[in-house]
Formats: sequence, C-alpha cells, structure tokens
Amino acid sequence: MNNTLIIGLSAGGSFLLSFLLANHPKHNNIYANRWLGVFMLAFAMSLLEIFIYDLGLQNQYPLTISFLELSRFVAAPALYLSVRYFTAPTKTFTWRTFAHFLLFLVLFLFQLPRMLTGNNLEIADKTLESIIFTFFAAAFPIQIIIYWTLSYRKLYRHRQNIRQLASSTESIDLSWLTNLLYVVIVIVITWLHLAFFNPSGGASYASVLYFLSVYFLSYYSLKQKEVYAYPEQTLKELDIILNKDPDNKAEKQKRLSDTQINYLKVKLENLMEEEKVYLNNELSLPLLSHKMGISIHELSFLINDEYGENFFSFVNRYRVEKAKSLLLNNAARLTMLDIAFQAGFNSKTSFNTSFKKLTGLSPTEFQRSAQA
Repeated sequence: MNNTLIIGLSAGGSFLLSFLLANHPKHNNIYANRWLGVFMLAFAMSLLEIFIYDLGLQNQYPLTISFLELSRFVAAPALYLSVRYFTAPTKTFTWRTFAHFLLFLVLFLFQLPRMLTGNNLEIADKTLESIIFTFFAAAFPIQIIIYWTLSYRKLYRHRQNIRQLASSTESIDLSWLTNLLYVVIVIVITWLHLAFFNPSGGASYASVLYFLSVYFLSYYSLKQKEVYAYPEQTLKELDIILNKDPDNKAEKQKRLSDTQINYLKVKLENLMEEEKVYLNNELSLPLLSHKMGISIHELSFLINDEYGENFFSFVNRYRVEKAKSLLLNNAARLTMLDIAFQAGFNSKTSFNTSFKKLTGLSPTEFQRSAQA
C-alpha cells in the first residue's frame, strides 16, 4: 500500500510548484517554466488520484477520478514543450503548439458521456470496441516514449549548441532536465510494475520516489538562471548560428575575404594572448564579437573554420595553458580552486574536466609529473 501521508505531501508540493513555475519569482525562462508548471500540474493530479484511491473515496468522486485519469495525457507533451522553450534562443508562440494535446482532447471527448451521465459510451461492434480500448490502453506508454525521445534529443543538441556561444556552460547546460527525464522513465516503469505485478512493499518505495522527485525538481527549476540572457537582436543572430548547416562554406566566402580573415585572426589572438580576455569567466561569443568589432556570425565562422574548434574549446584551451603556467610556478601555493578561478574557470569541476581533456592528466597529476 502507498504511504498516504507522503503521497498527500507530494501532491501538495506538486500543486504549489506548478503555481510557482507559472509565476516564476525570478521571471526567468518564462515560457519554459510555464509549460513545466503544466507538467507539474498534471503530475500533481495523478498523485491526487492515488491519494483519493488510498482514502477509499473514489466512489464519492467519480467525475473527479475520470478527469484525473485524463490529466496524465497532458504531462508528456507539456514536458517536451518546456524542454523546447528552454533550449531555443528565440521563443515564438503559435496555436499549432496545442496540436500536441490532440490525444488528450480525443480521450476527453470519448470520456465525456461517462463524465456527464455516469455510463460508458456503448459501441455496437465488439471488434471495433476492442480496437478502441486497446488503443487507449497503449496510448499512454507510446506517448511517453515519443515525447521522452524528442525531449532527450533536444537536450543533447542543446549541450552541443551552448558550446558554440559560451565559455562556461555549467549553469545553462540543463543537466537537471536530463536527469528529470531519467526520473520520469523510472516513475513510469514503477507505475507499470505496480499495475501489473503489485509487488509487496513496492507502493511504499514508489511514494518516496514521488516525494523526492517533486523536491528535486523544485530545487533545480527555481534555481535555474536565464539560459539565453541576451538582447532580442542578439538572440536572433544566435538562432541563425545554432541552426546553420555546419558543412556550408559559402557563408564564409560571402562574409570574409582571405585578407579580412588574416587580419581578424591577428586581432583575435591579440585579445586572447595580450589582453587575456579569457580570464573573464563570463566570456561569451556575443561579448567577444563586440570586443572584436564584428558580428557574432562572423566571429563564429572565424573560430569554427579557421581554428577548427567551437567557442567553448577555443577559450578553454587558453585557460588550460594559463592554469599549466600557474601549476608550474606555484610559489604562492595556491589551491586548485584558486588556480581554476585565476585561469578564468568558474568552477573546479569545469577546470578539471577541460584540463584532463586537453592534457590527458588531472591538474594534480600534471603538477606531480612536472615536479618529478
């Protein structure tokens, strides 16, 4: 049996979080958070359904139960739309968005007679009836699989995209959303396992899982900063860059001559080596393009085509070289965190990851090897 108290707390927390996301206190990622709020509302209604059954009140509220059963078909499309808005530089709303809820509408119309009269819709042809009910039974897991896959692909592409424009990605890589997708799969598998096998004590573990999931999502969703915190015109340029064909060389030929490329390479390397702009841990493609006096698009092509790197790799290569110098001449006995910050990294994790990727050694291993 479920732990009714934990289910009740989880449902209440989910309703509260859905309200907070719809009216985010920081006003960050507004559209994305509102769709995430819709997802949490659907999740809260599913928990409320479990709560009502645990209290044995389902016969007293048949209309409520019918509606709560339908709410689960809103969850997957709402989560996908949230991911889509989180990962898009420009946010545009169209009425076609509601096409994602067509399945919910069909099921709602099919259930409407029972919700109004208390009687199921009668279908004379038993074969047709069997087909329809089989479809409805399979619709939820199929919907989950489709939207989960679409969401995962969006987040994977996002992690590649932000390396084209940011030198520090930890705060905008949306790793918590990827973890949420894994949690969703675990929850769905748990639901199906309980429905078909009803293992002893399984429901109690499921209750704890729901509770932890709600508060995990509460912490990370409210903590998330604006993913694309740039002016509207900059966002339009970034959108073009992130959706361009990487194999199209014609754009470089139209924008930059060989003379311009050589001049810009000298200017860029001067900014990196003499002015050491990479020490700014918030350095971004738009900020560096402003210092260069060229468009974001031109700087992106310069780094991608002339250096064969994305912006993230290009900047962090200079930071790693600075860190190596600090490690080899550490007379002040700086800690690894101090070295990371002085080299331009904004966290020890990103420092360790970038350093090992470029040198094959951790910072500590590199220092010991040099001393030896």
